Amino acid sequence: MQHIRPDAAHEIPPSTGGTSGPRRGVPKDVYALLMLVAATIVGARILTAPDSFSANDRSRWATVRSLVETGSYSIGYREKYSDGTYRDFGIMTDPIDVVMDPATGRFYSSKPPLLPTLVAGEAWVLRNALNLNLNVRRDRLAVARTVLITINLVPFVLYLLVIARLIERLGTTMWGGLFVFATACFGTFVSGFLASLNNHTVAAMGALFAIYQCIRIQLDQDRPWWRFMLAGVLAGWTACNEFPSAALACGLMLWLVRLSPRDTVRLALPAMLLPVAAALLTQYLAVGTVIPTYALKAWYEFPGSYWGNARGIDLAHESKLVYAANLLVGHTGILSLTPVLLLGWIGVVRTAACGHGEEPERSSFRMLAWLTVVLTVMTFVFYVIRTDNYGGQTAGPRWFFWLVPLWLLTMLPEADRWALDRRRRRVAFALLAVSIVTASYALENPWRASWLLTLFRHWGIVPY
Repeated sequence: MQHIRPDAAHEIPPSTGGTSGPRRGVPKDVYALLMLVAATIVGARILTAPDSFSANDRSRWATVRSLVETGSYSIGYREKYSDGTYRDFGIMTDPIDVVMDPATGRFYSSKPPLLPTLVAGEAWVLRNALNLNLNVRRDRLAVARTVLITINLVPFVLYLLVIARLIERLGTTMWGGLFVFATACFGTFVSGFLASLNNHTVAAMGALFAIYQCIRIQLDQDRPWWRFMLAGVLAGWTACNEFPSAALACGLMLWLVRLSPRDTVRLALPAMLLPVAAALLTQYLAVGTVIPTYALKAWYEFPGSYWGNARGIDLAHESKLVYAANLLVGHTGILSLTPVLLLGWIGVVRTAACGHGEEPERSSFRMLAWLTVVLTVMTFVFYVIRTDNYGGQTAGPRWFFWLVPLWLLTMLPEADRWALDRRRRRVAFALLAVSIVTASYALENPWRASWLLTLFRHWGIVPY
């Protein structure tokens, strides 16, 4: 009888059928089943979620409600009296993530208005088609949950489909591909924040969709014009929802210039500017200036502002070394809360240095790896220097979520390497288990302290 080495079952050769068919030994039904479970879990949470979790998403919903009900971006106003007292009116419920125009006394959300404007369009349709009144809590719940399914759940399913297609095109082992796909389904904050209206998951999915177009343009001989336009629009959309990801948009444009300078200048660049123009327009319509609201310091300095009397983690003024450590491996750490991403970080270094696979996949992997290295370092250094509160009360390092799809793709070659070693596979399963716990914890309520920060507080390690 022929002896079969235990690890040999995991040495599945790469697909030779392009992106149209599954890799040998990996039934499409396996991806479909994992996707179904992930979508069902997220969908069930959305259908039981409140209309808002905290000031962060409440601020966005206030803009949506004001646009639908009054046609204005203003969510309230302050009336001052001769004796020096004042009274606030409108739908503003708390002073967090709220700014006030010092010239008019009108309140606005501090969040960029493009995303709430688009959400308000759907909410307006729902209001007029189904007679849903956003001033009634029951109707507001129905609208919020419908919007979250539209803007979070449906794109998440597409996000998983795209990851599956990239795994089939670029992966080399069955175990590695399924491990990365399971991580995408259950083990990152992208799935963990889908029950809340936020810009971070929107940006993460936009980043993946833009990268996918670039990879297809590089790998396929056929380069239709619409792929360049899609890559541009999606890169611009990502940058509008997560401003540091403007560096990703620039990187993708440089990638496309190497492949086709003419199509990049003629198609991708103009398309990228469309969402940017929309963001500037909505910002101007909202507050009368294209300057981002968070850059208007005087607008935060009004009597009663939360930032005049900040508390908790917003007063966590620590040394930059401690701050960086906590963002990396501490209570709000990328690798401590979702340690499965360690495979992606190892993979990105190895792939950038040595490449992976055969041409043209090898070239795509190296381009993606170098792009990921640069963006990760730039983003981490930027937030360590410019911030000191870990993103506020949040279940995870929300400023870095848009980088998750890049880390998942660079995880693939490393997962393929770990597939051939039983001990490494066991370690990988343990890392994924911790990450799934973290993502599930966030899905319950993304706008609360991480489970690690809760432990740190309980043990008296941090005073905030």
